[in-house]
Amino acid sequence: PTNSSRAIIDCLKTKPWRDIGNSLRGFFEFAYDPVLIWVPLVEKDYGQERFLVKQPLDSIRQREIHSVPYIISQTQDEFFWKALNILANQTLTDTMNNEWERIAPISFYLPASTSRQASNKLKQAYLGGKDLVNDTASADGLGKLYNDAIIGFGVHRLVNLMSQYSSKPVYYYEFAYIGNHSHYEDPVTKKPTGAAHHDELIYLFSVNATFPFIEASDSLDSKMVDKMTSIWYNFLKNGDPNPRDNSPELSGLSWPAMKPDDRKYLRIDKTFSVHENLFEDRFKIWEELYPITN
Repeated sequence: PTNSSRAIIDCLKTKPWRDIGNSLRGFFEFAYDPVLIWVPLVEKDYGQERFLVKQPLDSIRQREIHSVPYIISQTQDEFFWKALNILANQTLTDTMNNEWERIAPISFYLPASTSRQASNKLKQAYLGGKDLVNDTASADGLGKLYNDAIIGFGVHRLVNLMSQYSSKPVYYYEFAYIGNHSHYEDPVTKKPTGAAHHDELIYLFSVNATFPFIEASDSLDSKMVDKMTSIWYNFLKNGDPNPRDNSPELSGLSWPAMKPDDRKYLRIDKTFSVHENLFEDRFKIWEELYPITN
């Protein structure tokens, strides 16, 4: 039954948890896309208490936010591995090529009202308008398209709005370090090939269920644990990730807050370095397709 939320909940309560868990694949429309199945929505007002009453980006622009120091990031490669899985399967590659205008809105979260135009413009921007083949050029272009559609452009838009409308500092970083382990590892070599989605969490938390514990040592991974935990400790304590005392693990760190007209960010790799305009050459097409309107 789908006639009411109560009917749906009552029905689900009769199902074994394993059946519910095993139903996950049924939500994918193409391969393992879309990645995000359950997404936040503005709740309709039926007189009940609502958690999300308007689009968060609108709340930011109207300054209906609690201004606090803010830190946000993306990894260098995010969901690049999604492209590798597609290109390694000829059937999926052929389907995406032959049905691009149907598949692209599913995989890249394109609004239905403009999906055809957006699909073709994105194909031109990321793939040079060419069909996919199993080579490095297709892997790079399609990987970046997955990155930007799922994570990159949303983070870009959010951090730019926060730096414009929040009264508190906004710190932006790119995690680019490739260590001994990753949430995506080459199926042949079993080695990381990029800084994938969630990879910074390996150095902030003990993820023993997936990765070996990182012992304190002189290894680069251990040093990255010291760097990441010190950054977040400083931020939580002071609202500023920069060191205020002698912190050898943060030697050389001078991380400026991002400004609307001076969009600097920190690149975290084996060393720290400050850059500006993260991936903005790629995000221009998204700004054109989905401009912010008043």
